[in-house]
Amino acid sequence: MSNDNRLEINPLYRPHRMKLGVMAFNCSHGSTITTAEGGWQLNWPDTITVAQMADRAGLDVLLPVGRWRGYGGATNFNASTYETFTWASALGAATTQIGVFATVHVPLFHPVMAAKMAATVDHVTGGRFCLNVVCGWFKDEFEMFGAEWREHDRRYDYAEEWVRFVRRLWSADTEFDFDGKYFQSKRAWSEPKPLQRPCPPIMNAGGSPAGQHFATTVADMNFLILRNQDFAGGKAQIDALKNAARAAGRDVQVWIHVYVVCRDTQAEAERYLDYYVREKGDYTAVNNLLGIFGMQSATLDPKALEEFRFHFIAGHGGYPLVGTADQIVSKLDQLSRMGVDGCLISWVNYQEELKQWVDEVLPLMEQDGQRIARPAAGAALGK
Repeated sequence: MSNDNRLEINPLYRPHRMKLGVMAFNCSHGSTITTAEGGWQLNWPDTITVAQMADRAGLDVLLPVGRWRGYGGATNFNASTYETFTWASALGAATTQIGVFATVHVPLFHPVMAAKMAATVDHVTGGRFCLNVVCGWFKDEFEMFGAEWREHDRRYDYAEEWVRFVRRLWSADTEFDFDGKYFQSKRAWSEPKPLQRPCPPIMNAGGSPAGQHFATTVADMNFLILRNQDFAGGKAQIDALKNAARAAGRDVQVWIHVYVVCRDTQAEAERYLDYYVREKGDYTAVNNLLGIFGMQSATLDPKALEEFRFHFIAGHGGYPLVGTADQIVSKLDQLSRMGVDGCLISWVNYQEELKQWVDEVLPLMEQDGQRIARPAAGAALGK
């Protein structure tokens, strides 16, 4: 096997100008904090349906959210969730060509256990596995586990050692002792190794200076929250991150979360967005969530806080793609020119709106050159 076969077997490295994934459908209500009808109600049959629909359409990845408790309110947003490694393994076995992530809170999973779990999913998927590494910010979840709650920058120091240990377990041909600041292990060993060489790709969503340093020096992909939605501001943010990675002798992909409302007219799309956010939004749950983030009204301009609430109800703070199919494809082109490599998508109604995306948006992306035309059924994309 080649020393680096990921370009050949992992869907994250397909040569699309704009890669696509579906995110957060392992959690009740997905990414929308709303009581609107049609919202995502977590169950396994619908989960399989969405995953296989995305797989048949040639989309690139499925990404779960790592969540252990909800946020209260009428929805108790994200209270019901599927654990992500077992979710990834099951969906990997039920699909044929799409990449499948697990999301791991590094303080809650020992590297020896995580390395074995990840290698197992990589074998189940034939090398389509990807790992989303998160350091954790929801203190109530850590208290459930009795896990240590570290100061912010120390979480990334811990994560760097965690990843270094896991990657060595994935690659070492013999037993080894690991003597780090946080982990000490005698005769460490993990077999089988992942199918991917040198190892499965790792994503991280660090936004702070410490998080961005981790993303550019350790991770293969950064899951970015665009602070600026205008072209110049967004491009500057992405350029800074990619340039920092290049300075460290590395290349990183940049992915963002987008929430989508696609309708026949822009006015219709905006009306529906306003309906499910302003009329049906679960403001108790979103206020709880923002409170956990430390976003209290006393520290933010009221107008800014209200805008923040709106986008979190609409799609957990993601970038809005709202309008007609043509308008959405134009916005995706702008994101690509900013430097965005891939978009992870959420909707209110995953099944109906994913079908609409496949039928109406995806062909226009192919015509625009953002996506390579889909192969015949059963053929591997980008191979």
